[in-house]
Amino acid sequence: MKKSGRYRTAHLIEDQSEPGFHGRALNDKLSITSAREMKKLSFPIIHIIGLPGAGKTTLGKKLSKKYGLPVFNIGTYRSKFPATEEGEADAWVDLFRGLSRRKWWDCILETTGLNCRERFLRNAFPFGRIVTVKLTAQRNVLYERIRKKKDREQGDEWLFSDDYKDKYEFTRKMFKYFKEISAEIVIDTTNRSVQEVFKKVVSDLRVWIR
Repeated sequence: MKKSGRYRTAHLIEDQSEPGFHGRALNDKLSITSAREMKKLSFPIIHIIGLPGAGKTTLGKKLSKKYGLPVFNIGTYRSKFPATEEGEADAWVDLFRGLSRRKWWDCILETTGLNCRERFLRNAFPFGRIVTVKLTAQRNVLYERIRKKKDREQGDEWLFSDDYKDKYEFTRKMFKYFKEISAEIVIDTTNRSVQEVFKKVVSDLRVWIR
């Protein structure tokens, strides 16, 4: 029986300031910093997808800090269950239960976007209830970012399945398939800094926040 993959990522959070925006009304609404005022806003599920090295976890941390939203990372759930087909199914069920406890609102979801189980969210909810942020980068840039990660983050103790021995191989084999995935927000991170990506996503998300 094939093993399912493992993402072992932390959910540390960093401070970031908010960018400006045209229009006083929107700026007043969306430049909120106090927890009390932020709670008045309603957020869809912000689904961040990308291949290893695209910057999903870093972006998730920053958005979590800015908006006060929890991050649901499939790797966290996978680590709770055996690396089997049954364990993989249990991990996704547990993740969906977590989203359900949030009433399917006001949270951030981080995945690669390549798992067939993710289609459930698209099929279950109407337009606007989930907003996908797709982070892309050139293949060689992804390889270099993976190389700079610590050994344990490169895939030495992690497998998606028997077909992918590490994140390099997963990226190589899945790169063309990931390009075909559609999303509401698509950002090429190849030549953008972490801060530039963050500001761009915050700006693009404004139309989705109530």
